[in-house]
Parts: sequence; C-alpha cells; structure tokens
Amino acid sequence: LDQLRTALRPEPRPIDDERVQALRDAVAERGSHGSAAPPTPVHRLPRRVIGPVAAAAAAVAAFVLGGTVLPGSDEPARDDLLAESIIEFETTLQAPNGGATAEVTGVLTGIGRVVQLRTDDLAILPKGEFYEVWFVGPGDTPSSPNRISAGTFHPDEQGRSRVDLTAAVNPELYPELSVTAEPGDGDPLPGGPEVLRADIELLDS
Repeated sequence: LDQLRTALRPEPRPIDDERVQALRDAVAERGSHGSAAPPTPVHRLPRRVIGPVAAAAAAVAAFVLGGTVLPGSDEPARDDLLAESIIEFETTLQAPNGGATAEVTGVLTGIGRVVQLRTDDLAILPKGEFYEVWFVGPGDTPSSPNRISAGTFHPDEQGRSRVDLTAAVNPELYPELSVTAEPGDGDPLPGGPEVLRADIELLDS
C-alpha cells in the first residue's frame, strides 16, 4: 500500500514551487503584522435534504487513497452513503492573501460529517508534505490548539483536489474550517502554515 501511494504521489511542478514560496512569504508577512486576515463570510442558504437520486448527482466523491485521487477517477459515483443525508453548510474557503479558494460542502450522515472539498488552486507540495483539513473551535491558538482534524489529502498530478473526508465533529462547537500545509513530521498537532480558512454558518432548516 505504501509503495502504491508513493507511485501515485505527483512531483511538484515549477508553478507549484512558486505557489509554495508565495504562501510562505504571505504567512511570514502576516506574522510580521501580528494579525491574520479575517475569515471569509458565508451566505446563509436554505438547508436541504439530498434524496437518493440527487445524492448520486450532487454527492459524487473522489475515490481516494490516503486523500490522493487515483488517476482516471476524477469524480466517480459513490455508494448510497450520502443518500437521504442533510447538507449542513456550503462555503468558500479563501487563502489569507486572497488568492486560492476551495468550495466546501458539509453533509450530515449517519456516520458523522462528510466534508467535500473541491479546488484547483492548491500547489503540489514537496514529497512528504500534505494538506490537512481542520474544524477549529473558539480560542484556538498555535500554543493552545482547539481543533479537530477531518483528514489529509494531496492534489492529483494536474493540481486538482477532489476529496471527501469524514469527521465526527459538531460544527456548532467547532465553527471554522481551516486547511494547513503540513510538513509530514509525524506530529499530529498543526505545524504548517494555513492556506485556506472560512467561518462555518449552518444552513437554515
């Protein structure tokens, strides 16, 4: 399995090196000012239920191996895991510098929350590094984190990220989403720069 993951892991492209450097520069500049950009506001939309037919179309998922999309499997249909599930939130995560964005949908299922993330803007990181999605709670700081991981992923060889992650997290208690670029050092705590962030605002029932 590890050999298969290594074989599927794409090499960073020249444009990705530029994006990673731009990200590091933006994080360093933000840190020098002592404040972070405000989270992107989320517009409220009516909460809706996904029926069996709509789920097959609207809740297509990437077939992922450790968060990496397998070649030729852009967004194949899943089983009926999301059938009759409730969409709790839909939001756009945004980079601190206003560049990259990601569309995220949170779906309540019988096994927890499924976080569907779609973006073409994230750089392919150097080998050993990965992106991690976090539900962030009040008072979260680097020295005293208050967050729960929803999982990790890599973009595919075209730089696309089409991932579905499952987390048993209550967004009312952890009302923000964050994506960080992690160094792959074995430390489960967040240690890399934040690349995307937004508030979670639950849809009306």
